Amino acid sequence: MSSNLTAPVVQASDVHKTYGLGEVEVHVLKGVTLDVQRGEIVAIMGPSGGGKTTLLNCLSGLDDIDSGSISVAGSDISEMSDREKTRFRATRMGYIFQSFNLLPVLTALENVEMPLLVSGFPEQEARTKALVALSLVGLSNRTEHYPAQLSGGQQQRVTIARALVNQPEIVWADEPTGNLDSENAEAVMELLVRLNKELDETFVIVTHSDEVAGMSHRTVRMRDGLIVDDGVGNTG
Repeated sequence: MSSNLTAPVVQASDVHKTYGLGEVEVHVLKGVTLDVQRGEIVAIMGPSGGGKTTLLNCLSGLDDIDSGSISVAGSDISEMSDREKTRFRATRMGYIFQSFNLLPVLTALENVEMPLLVSGFPEQEARTKALVALSLVGLSNRTEHYPAQLSGGQQQRVTIARALVNQPEIVWADEPTGNLDSENAEAVMELLVRLNKELDETFVIVTHSDEVAGMSHRTVRMRDGLIVDDGVGNTG
């Protein structure tokens, strides 16, 4: 793997995040520090309520932080305006969600090209890039199918293609196999591992699955808003 170990693609330092629930404040992240190297697959595990998804949302700029700093690809997202973060996410990051988040009225091809069109890419360039991304995930023969005409595994592959279409610095995945049976879950993870090797793509994956963690390079374990273990995992 051609990772540049001298320049982490993600650098988070002493990140704190508190949510207000009525009159109660819940301190969800309690000083999290984490580096992710370019070309790594990092799994984030831990019990429900431990802060995994909140950390992912903060690292990716979907949530603001109370204090600390987060840098992605050399840019400090904790200092960006909302508009700057929206633009940065659209052009430099990819997202894979458990629930697919595909638009049912759009074909697979239209779902994949949508982020590029929203970002201002010309239609023909967006279509070309979307076709390449769908080819990468093995769905060249499903471009005109709508989500309802695709299996769960195929829908998640469309989501992965959409995440990759802008050639992002990093892809964030929140329980990407959570809605899939074991066979499709394994196939999706094998796809992510292949894309990691072929594209040197960086993935940060929140998961409850030991199988997903076992196919990652490193497993970060969280509990009560803190990282309690940052060990080296099995590269599969």
